[in-house]
Amino acid sequence: MARSAADFRCDICVVGGGPAGAVAAHVLAGAGARVALIVRDRRNAALAVGETVPAETQPILKRLGLDCLSPDLHVPSAGTMARWGSDTIHFREAILSPYGCGWHLDRHLFERQLRAAAVKNGAALLENCARIVTKATPKGWKFRIESADRQLDVTSSYLFDGTGRAARLAIAAGARRQVHDKLIAIWSVVEALNGRHDPDQRIYLETAPDGWLYSAQIPNRRRVIAYFTDGDLVDLSRTRSAAAFEKYIANSFQLSSVTDGLHYRVVTGPFRVNAASTRLAQAYGGRWIAAGDAAQSFDPLSSQGILSAIVGGNNAAAALIAAHSSDSSALEKLQADLDARYAEYLAERQVHYRAEQRWKQRLFWQRRHDNLPTEPQASLAGLLASASPL
Repeated sequence: MARSAADFRCDICVVGGGPAGAVAAHVLAGAGARVALIVRDRRNAALAVGETVPAETQPILKRLGLDCLSPDLHVPSAGTMARWGSDTIHFREAILSPYGCGWHLDRHLFERQLRAAAVKNGAALLENCARIVTKATPKGWKFRIESADRQLDVTSSYLFDGTGRAARLAIAAGARRQVHDKLIAIWSVVEALNGRHDPDQRIYLETAPDGWLYSAQIPNRRRVIAYFTDGDLVDLSRTRSAAAFEKYIANSFQLSSVTDGLHYRVVTGPFRVNAASTRLAQAYGGRWIAAGDAAQSFDPLSSQGILSAIVGGNNAAAALIAAHSSDSSALEKLQADLDARYAEYLAERQVHYRAEQRWKQRLFWQRRHDNLPTEPQASLAGLLASASPL
């Protein structure tokens, strides 16, 4: 149904219904702000990537009032098995973590749970938006939202960019992006041909001369398989079709020793997506702020992407509220925290990649073994402390 101009007014418009945007909308609406949560058309939802969260996600969600993780909806992770640094498989069991198990998510269900919590807190959810036109005004922002059956104009005092790695709105507003590598992911979802249940709930990692492999079980008796390499190092002809991708993985890695007897086939993909480490030099500006992958995106090896988006959405929302109520320096403090965490991430990423020395003369590994400048570092304890609900 067509709508007239100025149909909807709000204090802040959150664009992007992923973890960062949904959590920010939940926190902002809970604090009394009028929030519009805008979610683009989900017909390409199968292209969403990222399904594993570490164990500390559960207590952070609970502290935010979000009880989303349960074994009947998502798959607990039993730990990690890795061929990293040698051909020997190294195990790290979830039982050794003080936070319990990690989780393999039904990603789309998880995001729906987060958006539902934001709506319950009072956010207005505008879904299936095919086109969003954004315009800055002296007093804020105007949005024209179009879909197959409606047109809606939204006026907002503030903009929250949760558009993911594209950071589309922040960059349009003048933000500068820094890119630290050329990592891409080539990934598929597979299922067992014989209908057998895959009992292995661990994450599997394995290195190769020009990259590394990741695999994990996900709900509905399926498994994700992803190959990570630099975009300028891959022969795309080997991964362009499902058959080529299956052959390449079978010939290049030892994953079959984990899935022996299940005989998987590709049901989705292969897809190629950007997995580079990037950040905005500054994650906020005049009447806008970015969080999640829009502000900082991480190498999937860290398993911090979704968790960092949750924490980032909360912290950005908290900083906005503080900046407009009690602490005029809240946004500067938020930026300092982002800078420290990203420095810590880069240092930890280098440690993990340096653990693989067998192919240190190969360009992929050389790029990740280089020394990094020393910068302030933040701890996981700090991350947990700053993720408390408002």
